[in-house]
Amino acid sequence: MTEKEFAQIWIEKIKKELKNFPGDFISGIECEVIPLPEKLLFMPPPFFNTYQITDESGETYFSTDDHFKAKYILYGNRGKPGELKIPVRDLHIYEAVRDYEKHLDSFLKEMEKEFKHDFPASKGFKRISIQVFNSLNLTRQ
Repeated sequence: MTEKEFAQIWIEKIKKELKNFPGDFISGIECEVIPLPEKLLFMPPPFFNTYQITDESGETYFSTDDHFKAKYILYGNRGKPGELKIPVRDLHIYEAVRDYEKHLDSFLKEMEKEFKHDFPASKGFKRISIQVFNSLNLTRQ
């Protein structure tokens, strides 16, 4: 097996097992709905402890001092929906982000273990994991 084939296997595996964010992480929780632009969004480094969510042209859509709320919006924008359900309570936002990141991390840990087993002499895991996540439009902040 080549590293390219390894990456393709993991892309398919994650597609099948990936939970829906935020839906699978906020069931039964009181939420509000916020509009989202149907564009790819980014989170540049914080500016004076404020996190801004911008598009590729630099237009700011959200600004918050809550890192988890910023990550929630960024993760929820993966499929470029026109709106996003967001928990009313900050604790629920934190818990959803924490649980989603654990879910993503479990893929990375399992992928790394398998990569090291299949390619013990290779130093290319970081490149492969980035390729797999990028191909699925996944980010891990």
